[in-house]
Amino acid sequence: MDVAMATAVAVAIAAQLYISPIPEISTIKVLNTYFFANAIILSSILFSTSKIITSLSRLITLNTIFLLTFTTLTLIRRLYFSPLSSFPGPKLAALSNLYKANAYRTGRGAKVLLELHEKYNSDIVRVGPNELSIRNVDAVEKIYKGKYPRGTFYEVGAINGAYNLNTQRNYEIHTPWRRIW
Repeated sequence: MDVAMATAVAVAIAAQLYISPIPEISTIKVLNTYFFANAIILSSILFSTSKIITSLSRLITLNTIFLLTFTTLTLIRRLYFSPLSSFPGPKLAALSNLYKANAYRTGRGAKVLLELHEKYNSDIVRVGPNELSIRNVDAVEKIYKGKYPRGTFYEVGAINGAYNLNTQRNYEIHTPWRRIW
């Protein structure tokens, strides 16, 4: 493995470490990381050779190495190191949302969720890389211990920057505001 290939692998690992702590990964952040890594790879190639065809061939090779390394690390992280990896569910669902999307595409989404709960004999089943299906209200209490984090849906009303009781997701701010009422 030469220096450029080692750099491609190192950049893919660094990109994975940069993105992995984020629970809801933004597509924009992933694309920015990818293009930034590509710029580093391209500059490395251009400094090492003067032939354009060789440079393009090298860029394609290094991009393939980068994408394979990044994808493999993402799949390993989702399958074994995710905070949700301890919950039962199909392995394919842990890797991608395509499992669930296909169930809903065929019109069997709700039935598939019920079948998964029965198959794994569990109130909580993993149905996506960052998603659980919960069929029992008591199970919700076990997971959140009374503090239910508000989803990103609540921020939609605050697009113009006007936070209020309904759009505030931070409990430290929301709780005192709620006590006023």
